[in-house]
Amino acid sequence: MSVMEPAQMPVTFEEVAVYFTQGQGALLAPAQRALYRDVMQENYETVTSLGFPVPKPDLIARLERGVEPWVPDLQASEESVSLRGTCTGSDSCLDSLSQQVIGQ
Repeated sequence: MSVMEPAQMPVTFEEVAVYFTQGQGALLAPAQRALYRDVMQENYETVTSLGFPVPKPDLIARLERGVEPWVPDLQASEESVSLRGTCTGSDSCLDSLSQQVIGQ
């Protein structure tokens, strides 16, 4: 039986990034903030290690500078912006992150 290799397609950081609004970021405990920072930096390192040219995302640059990485609250914004992986209108991302911290 032959083994099929998966298709080699470029992966972007945006496909694996999770964004929190300022309000959601304020709800994170210090341990959750640290976990978020570590996971986002690890995701970026993993994507770049695949060999695809990836410019450094603003999220990573902000994390490296120690600046809060939160995106504006999209519901309060007059401009409708769709970001892949944005957690809005639901606590499911926060719940997931909390479970990861609690499970450690």
